[in-house]
Amino acid sequence: MSDLQNTTGLKRHKVGLLAIVGTIYSLTAAGAYGIEDMVPAAGPGLCMVMLVVIPIVWAYPQAFVCAEMGSAIPAEGGPYKWVQETCGEFWGFQMGWWRTIGGYFNTITFVVLAAGYMTSAFGLTSTQEYAMKIAFIVIFTIVNLRGIKDVAIINTIISISILVSFAIVAVLGFAHYHQSPVEPFIPENQTLIESIGNALAIGMWMYGGMEAMSIMTEELDRPQLIPKALMIAIPLIILTYMIPTMAGLCSLGDWQQWGSEGMSYQDVAAFGGPIFYSFFIIVAVLSNISLFNGYIASTSRGFFVMAADNLCPKFLVKCDKKRGVPYVGVLTVAIVGFFLCTFDFSSLVVGTVMMSIFASSLTQISGIIRRVRKTHADGPFKLKVKDTLFVAYSAVPFLVGFIAIYLSGTHDFVYSICGIMSGPLIYIILKAAKGGLTKINPKRFPTNPKTKLAPGDISRIGLILVMWAILGVLAVLWFPSFDGADNYDPGVFNHYLLAIKLIIGIGGVLGVVLMIFGRKKDPAKLFWCEKND
Repeated sequence: MSDLQNTTGLKRHKVGLLAIVGTIYSLTAAGAYGIEDMVPAAGPGLCMVMLVVIPIVWAYPQAFVCAEMGSAIPAEGGPYKWVQETCGEFWGFQMGWWRTIGGYFNTITFVVLAAGYMTSAFGLTSTQEYAMKIAFIVIFTIVNLRGIKDVAIINTIISISILVSFAIVAVLGFAHYHQSPVEPFIPENQTLIESIGNALAIGMWMYGGMEAMSIMTEELDRPQLIPKALMIAIPLIILTYMIPTMAGLCSLGDWQQWGSEGMSYQDVAAFGGPIFYSFFIIVAVLSNISLFNGYIASTSRGFFVMAADNLCPKFLVKCDKKRGVPYVGVLTVAIVGFFLCTFDFSSLVVGTVMMSIFASSLTQISGIIRRVRKTHADGPFKLKVKDTLFVAYSAVPFLVGFIAIYLSGTHDFVYSICGIMSGPLIYIILKAAKGGLTKINPKRFPTNPKTKLAPGDISRIGLILVMWAILGVLAVLWFPSFDGADNYDPGVFNHYLLAIKLIIGIGGVLGVVLMIFGRKKDPAKLFWCEKND
């Protein structure tokens, strides 16, 4: 039994390989819903190419790191613990904070999408739509309060229903083939770079969530099944995205009209008659509900494990005595969801994707450090390639994330800065107030009595500020030609540029000062704590 199970009452549940595959599938894909928006944004041909390219450069590198790290460090909290163990307390907190806050936004997007499908199918009023959102939140909060086993069973059943329905859609689509599904390659009025940017933003979101199951590691009786399940789930996800989309495009055409509020897979389902069409609408709702169901479980464990490390309020670590479920964390997701479900879909996605880019970057860094520095022994799963090849492939998502930031637009760039900078600020407050890992092991995790932070934390905060200043300089040079004239009122765009310039000036200067001061007055290794080697 782990220390976390001893101290919090967290319990293990018997969950098999099929259920874990079903949960990973539901946390990442749950059908091809969402790809409809990629078709007109990127063009049919490029869309099909990107559905293959994005998992190679984004999903697989993350999945391999998650599989190796989860196998070597099978701890509740998954990526948060991996980063903490390899990079130190400060970076572990940043990863946990960014991913969990992004998770709150991500979780509720699926309620918004599910209610949107219901509104489209049954003509609900705005009041009825909101009531439907509340009902979804309440019902699946109750499911999550029963434990991870019930979550996995329900999501597996839904995943099987989704796979069956999309297989039928694919058959119906190909049976009505009448044109090429890959023409035109990109829209006539867009450049290739713009089209790639549009596809990348959606695709990264569609292929996100590889690490989500690892967050609940200590609640599974056989956590070593997660790496195996990942290797099964990813090809399944790729096929789920590609085949029905190709079938839909070759049977329906009108690629310009595709979208979550336009032409989609449900129009292909209409070829199967009213009964199958109705069934497919129900499955579309269930798809998003399964994502919501799984992400309540995943997101609720974020602050739970951080609270156990004295980096969040202690009430978040409470577990139900009978089932061993961190019920306070689950309830916080529901409460925040009541508020966020009033937001529109695009705003929620912005809050999700930008936070996940930086959180996933830290996860990749932890995997690279473990391989290079041999900080932890290998677990049951290890990718049998040379360390140099593993490091090079694991670093590819950095490039993808960097490109995505600058192709997402000025608005998203500015708001992502605010989200990322909240991490260091909250860390300073909580570390000083709660004590962090120093309370658990003062020798291994010493604290500077003057700053109440770990040695080197001042330099690390300065590093983040300098990093954003550098990214800001590139943004000022890039966005006026890429994003300015076409997408914003000149006055609004100038305000965004002014905000970026202030970040460059104030953040850059302050960051350099903190790094210099920290290295002289509060020395430690820049990226991880000396005592954590």
